[in-house]
Amino acid sequence: MRTRFIILISLCLILTSYSAYADDNSSGAADEAQALVSIFEAIDTHPGDAAPVEALSRYVKSERKAALNFTDEALLRLGRLRAAEKDFAAASAALQRLLTDYPGSRVKFDALFELANVRRKQGFDSDARSMLEAIANSTDATIALRSRARLLLRPLKSAADNQAPAQPLAPVSGLTPAIGALLPLKGSYANYGNDALKGILLAANTFDKSGQPIEVITRDVVQGGAPAISTVEELAANQRIAGLIGPLLSASALDAAIAAQGMKLPIITLSQREGLLGAGDYIYRNFLTLQMQAAYIAEHACKVMGRKNFAVIYPQNSYGIELAKYFTAEVLRSGCSIAAEASYPPGSTDFSHVLRQAFDIKVKESKIGRKVIKEYTSKVSADALYMPDSFEAASLLAPYLEYYNITGVQLLGSNAWNSTEPAESANKHLEGAVFVDGFFANSSRPETMAFTARYREAYGASPGMIEAYSYDAAMMLIASMTANGADADRAALNSRLRAIRAFKGATGDLSLESNGEIKRQLFILTLKNGVITEAGLDKQPEPAK
Repeated sequence: MRTRFIILISLCLILTSYSAYADDNSSGAADEAQALVSIFEAIDTHPGDAAPVEALSRYVKSERKAALNFTDEALLRLGRLRAAEKDFAAASAALQRLLTDYPGSRVKFDALFELANVRRKQGFDSDARSMLEAIANSTDATIALRSRARLLLRPLKSAADNQAPAQPLAPVSGLTPAIGALLPLKGSYANYGNDALKGILLAANTFDKSGQPIEVITRDVVQGGAPAISTVEELAANQRIAGLIGPLLSASALDAAIAAQGMKLPIITLSQREGLLGAGDYIYRNFLTLQMQAAYIAEHACKVMGRKNFAVIYPQNSYGIELAKYFTAEVLRSGCSIAAEASYPPGSTDFSHVLRQAFDIKVKESKIGRKVIKEYTSKVSADALYMPDSFEAASLLAPYLEYYNITGVQLLGSNAWNSTEPAESANKHLEGAVFVDGFFANSSRPETMAFTARYREAYGASPGMIEAYSYDAAMMLIASMTANGADADRAALNSRLRAIRAFKGATGDLSLESNGEIKRQLFILTLKNGVITEAGLDKQPEPAK
């Protein structure tokens, strides 16, 4: 009894010290890991005791630095505990959060396996089968887990074989072929969904009756797991639908992809979510990821612009942290170096502190009469500065470079710099800045110009990146559907998709990698005379992967 009391007291101390972990770098990852180890030990030592389980529940709800984050392992353990308690709703919520918030986690396939078990016990055999097939077919999952998935699949497949056959189905000859669009058409993300739909409809010849008609069957896919899975299964049962485009939202993308793979229905996702492409060979992605854009601008700066030493200054949010990480990795891979790195709270307007920290600014004061003169010098030598934040933030930071006498530094930015209305006050300090985006409506690329003109004629406005990427996804799918002028089943269509090389799209020449990622040359942009224009047309890195 005394031992149990000591353990519970220790848990209380651990939980009340979380705020200190968030602000004290000296505690480090080892302390954070030890906190979770102590909770796990209490659970193992006192099975059935609610107190340590409640401590674990509070742990997963608390905030902590990304570098010290072991929440994915905590969520996996919590999901298993709730499943053992037969609280399947809570178990599903914990495991789904792990898969959504930590797509790169080393325990993601364990979580997917546990979630499949939960769905099976809830009676959702189709969901469970799709998830287990994704594990069994993935080379990223451990051999042991793949073996366990195959064992669980046997009774599920046997039960399915005794029912009416479902998929794959061939399009019915003589009927109008169709594609399915899984998009958020209501709620807070409806604008993005409608933008994507505009691109898909344009590709489907909705506004050009001379072309071959392709019907677009839309479904409103909201955040959450089951709706995406059941929607995919519904569309897969429609023999006219040859493939799917979407979803846009990360929360539903993985479920939709796994379901489509299970039904052998090609799906081109429009999501940045990591871990999508490891679930099977019917899954594709056509969207700009953070890794793509960071690697592309880094390679351009190193190999085309000849920059060697980089400073990286970024906001402390997921966008800034991830882009800084990928940019740094590509800089080092290209043989260049990172001279300085610093971060700041999102929404900052004063960048004096972060610049002084990054460039190790020293000040020397002197007097001329009564006037105090400050002379600033930098101890850090960098010939380029990467800032993955908004154009507005960059316009606030740039004047500080001149103030602190930081010269000869090329400013580099992310796609958030591609603002439709650059601040006039920033033009002087950001003139010549170089940044990257996945689409530029005013590009001089012939295919981009043709798409933009067609879009403006149809909708009376200029297209953005979502419209362009959804258009390209639909064009690739439709081209594969109509190749050789004959109907073909989904397996044949999928093979043609896999074989696409140098497809002329609105966003560039598109090619498929073996994992289903669609690669292209991104758009290198610059600010010239206060106007965003295309840069480096004669010199571009290899297509982004």
